[in-house]
Amino acid sequence: MAVKTARKPAKKASRKSAPAAETFLPRKIGHVMVFVRNMKKAVAFYRDTLGLSCAYESDCWSEFKTEGATLALHHSDDAAPRNSGISFNVGNVDDTVNSLVSRGVKIVRQAEAVCDDIRCASFADPEGNVLGVSGR
Repeated sequence: MAVKTARKPAKKASRKSAPAAETFLPRKIGHVMVFVRNMKKAVAFYRDTLGLSCAYESDCWSEFKTEGATLALHHSDDAAPRNSGISFNVGNVDDTVNSLVSRGVKIVRQAEAVCDDIRCASFADPEGNVLGVSGR
């Protein structure tokens, strides 16, 4: 049985619509990066607190495999906290926020509805980089 959502279905492309732009780049993102000053502390947070699987670790570059792109930590002595624009798709945002709080993670923006049936929240890593979660 189909589940109804508040989202409107995407419009089907008409035969007269313009073709997708040609590109020499693959259509899959390989890495998204977060710049950090303290690699060991950052790796511990993403691995031990968030539960991501660390595929590679060094003093200047570390990688965490996800179901999409690889999340990479890049060392930088002048890394400043920023909104990373990185968001994890989760099933239930409220449950995820509660789990993050129980692990001592700083919540930057509480869970709230942002559009249609999508809810979002934001949290910070130990260096103040802001990441998000989104879902229902």
